[in-house]
Amino acid sequence: MDTFAQGGRGRGGFSMVELLVTILIAGIVFAAMVPFFANALKRTSADELRVDATNIAQDRIEQVRLLNYSDVTSANLNSPPDPFGDGRFGPSYTQVGESRAYTVAYQVNPLPDANAKRVSVSVSRSGSDGYITTADTIIENPEPGDTSVMEAEPTGLTLTVWFDNYSYVDSTGVTLRYLNTVTSQTVTVGSSMPDPNTHEVRFTGLTGGPNRTYRVSCESSKATYTLNAPPFRMWTSGRLKFDTYPGGN
Repeated sequence: MDTFAQGGRGRGGFSMVELLVTILIAGIVFAAMVPFFANALKRTSADELRVDATNIAQDRIEQVRLLNYSDVTSANLNSPPDPFGDGRFGPSYTQVGESRAYTVAYQVNPLPDANAKRVSVSVSRSGSDGYITTADTIIENPEPGDTSVMEAEPTGLTLTVWFDNYSYVDSTGVTLRYLNTVTSQTVTVGSSMPDPNTHEVRFTGLTGGPNRTYRVSCESSKATYTLNAPPFRMWTSGRLKFDTYPGGN
């Protein structure tokens, strides 16, 4: 009888002391892992901020290359708050949904023995996650009378913008605009909502060539910032895809 009773207790499960010891050990292990996950999350957040800063720097470099050569000076680019009146330059940049701005600094240095300038754009962020990201480029002064930039411009082009999920596009829609290389002005070409059957929106009757640089922007309910495609030029009709839920499923 005693042997049967002991065997029955053994098959009945863990004792209260064993459960308490197990919970205590699990708690110690989880507590030790908390700093690891916190550091991983902090590094991921810092990496995202650096990527944003790099994108800002590269975008400003592209915009600098659209300016007239004589306008590319440190004084012009660093003049607050908006030297050319179209939001592309100036000493700061704030992402939509953020309260802290990135600091943007431009440096323009003439190159020796060359009719050209080196332009550096530094994007920094202060605080505990502070850093500096720099991008640079070299621009050349076009020869007097050079008409190479006035090549034939293809017309009647169509740009099709495709969305992975059109339902995430806010009512403000999608905007295509171009930056005129002569006047440095932003011109709204048109906007529309995607077709729910095709997940597409089309912009027609566009002019391409080297003198027009386009950019597409989109407001998404799943993003805390405006989705912007990198600047691009068109020589033929094309297609552009937008991820309306960046970082999500």
